[in-house]
Amino acid sequence: MSGPVRYRVSHETVYKYTAPVDISRQIAHLAPRESSWQKVVTHRLVVNPEPGEHSEGVDYFGNPYARIMVDTPHDALSVRAESEVIVLPHSPAPDAASPPWETALAVPGVWDRSTKLDVEQYRVPSPAVPVLNSTRDYARRNFADGRPWLDAMLELTQRIRREFKYDTKSTNVSTSVEEVLEMRSGVCQDFAHLMLSCLRSLGLPARYVSGYVLNRRKDGKDSNAGADASHAWVASHCPAHGWVAFDPTNGKIADTEFVTLGWGREYHDVSPLRGVVRGAADQQLAVAVSVVPVEDAANV
Repeated sequence: MSGPVRYRVSHETVYKYTAPVDISRQIAHLAPRESSWQKVVTHRLVVNPEPGEHSEGVDYFGNPYARIMVDTPHDALSVRAESEVIVLPHSPAPDAASPPWETALAVPGVWDRSTKLDVEQYRVPSPAVPVLNSTRDYARRNFADGRPWLDAMLELTQRIRREFKYDTKSTNVSTSVEEVLEMRSGVCQDFAHLMLSCLRSLGLPARYVSGYVLNRRKDGKDSNAGADASHAWVASHCPAHGWVAFDPTNGKIADTEFVTLGWGREYHDVSPLRGVVRGAADQQLAVAVSVVPVEDAANV
């Protein structure tokens, strides 16, 4: 897609409890993030039962969020986000020129008013994305001395896509980067964490991006793994191009097929919905996501 694309996005999460719970508190990162390449046309959050408290804000990373509390007994909770966004082309072509990857490394001991904190904070490890010798060694194969930044980044992206199996049953939210590297399988969250660890272990800044990817082709077949659910990918900073996004799950640069909710150090910073309930009950979770170009929305 060469021009701007307008999408209608719906994301519904339903919790069903085996017995009524008294209170449910949730934090939702379900509002698309406004940026130079993404314009938010409309957004609304529909919660059932009606929450007793509902507030909105912006988190440390600049992402919009909603905080909700349902304080009446309920045996099910539905949280539905409905949004329209316009996504503009913003990524360099795969064959675009870029400087040697080492130019994106931090300069040891240099810290002054010109230092971009928004870049530097993504070089360091986080709880789910450690800096490891194993991931540095895995990535080093693609980052030969003096190699153009974009070439190295794209090859690592495509290599993860090629060498790791997409398997929704092989991992969970607590699976570590080391385990993913050993098993060679996982889902988009795992592949994003792995790539983040690879890049940060080399000293490169990289952030976790949460959102959605389009999953429709004219022949009706799936085009991207990890669609029809929330998706995750990675953005890294290049001095020549700024922040550029890469999707290791599908082995490509992320551009107009992708709708961004927000970004942070890792999944836990921008998980679509997380919270706690008060009550003695087990729960079942169901999630339904739809990402449709607006011109096709009437056909869904």
